[in-house]
Amino acid sequence: MTQLTENFKLAELIVTNTGYDNTPPNHIVDNLYTLAQVLEKVRTACGNNPIRVLSGYRSPDVNEAVKGSKTSAHMKGLAADFTVGNMTIKDVFYAIRKAGIVYDQLILEPSWVHIGLAAEPRKQNLIYDGKTYASA
Repeated sequence: MTQLTENFKLAELIVTNTGYDNTPPNHIVDNLYTLAQVLEKVRTACGNNPIRVLSGYRSPDVNEAVKGSKTSAHMKGLAADFTVGNMTIKDVFYAIRKAGIVYDQLILEPSWVHIGLAAEPRKQNLIYDGKTYASA
């Protein structure tokens, strides 16, 4: 499958276990290339530890199946939920903030970090405890 950047393949940014087809259209693949470039910066900020993408692109069916937001950047190929090597998610969250990586949203979730991109990034930092979001 297509190698998007040195460390990220298209296949890992479209993985799903929902059973739904998650093949992205070409314009979404372009966004996934942009996302992969940002994930490379995250990898560097985290000491070149490998990133495990849990969720990247989500087709509308996949997004509905996982109860994602109806306006989720995942459906545009502009978001990823991930963990990094043996780093805690809190350490990953703060390493990304410290590195000055440009993003729209960075969310410290209970079991992973979410990064979302947008044409006009808000640089929003949130913590989600499984029930509510709070500014970080």
